[in-house]
Amino acid sequence: MDIQQVWETNLNPVLVVGDDLRPYVAKHSRGLVPCSVLCNELLAHHYARLWNLPVLEGALMRVDPKHIGIHTSTNCQPRFFKTTCFATRFRKDSVEFNRFLGSTNAYERQRYANRNDLLRIALFDCWLANDDRTANNPNLLVTTDASGFTIRVMDHEMLLGGNNPDKPLPDRTFGDSLLAHPAVPALLGNGFCRDHELVASATQAAYLCASECEQRTDEILQRLPADWGIDVVIFRQQLQERLFEPGRMNAVIQNFHDLLTQC
Repeated sequence: MDIQQVWETNLNPVLVVGDDLRPYVAKHSRGLVPCSVLCNELLAHHYARLWNLPVLEGALMRVDPKHIGIHTSTNCQPRFFKTTCFATRFRKDSVEFNRFLGSTNAYERQRYANRNDLLRIALFDCWLANDDRTANNPNLLVTTDASGFTIRVMDHEMLLGGNNPDKPLPDRTFGDSLLAHPAVPALLGNGFCRDHELVASATQAAYLCASECEQRTDEILQRLPADWGIDVVIFRQQLQERLFEPGRMNAVIQNFHDLLTQC
């Protein structure tokens, strides 16, 4: 089945229908190998799940270049699909987080079942040095589920300080952080940064989550398609030296608390 839509964003992902007859948003690397941005997407997808942060269902997908159809353009070319894509389920009920304008009342706030996850997402971004999520570009989706509205993380191309795993990971600045988004105090309350119980709940499990990520990293990297051209040995060593170095999480928690003082 032909590609249904091309989004005018950084990697120009495409809307396709999978073999399971369900719609997916498929990301490619614009024909570039190694496919480091797709590697980042897959890694963050699995790490987010280990942090118990909601994500969209993910899949590795081959898109037939012949299915581009009428969408052939500078931003959608057959060579882009010679390698495996990283795809996530497309949900018609999803809304970009930026459409939330930060003017909700207490009743509406309760409909966001996992609103407290906003703090944990900001901490997750500090840990991963995620340049893809900022106050201006939160890269979150809101979906409608049985328990209410669910905030889900998405788009993690620029992990590790802008896709630089060979360099020391920088601290997040307040402007780079989701904490600066006006929807955060609207959903959590204006005094959220001084709510010690709320902040503690966001930080207490971080050490265990990072430890589980470290233990599961080899398993996750085994999922990387060979056609992405990732040197797994080198990349695994870089992750060990950056994300999992002794004292990393202590520095991340300190960075997180510094950001909270600016809220």
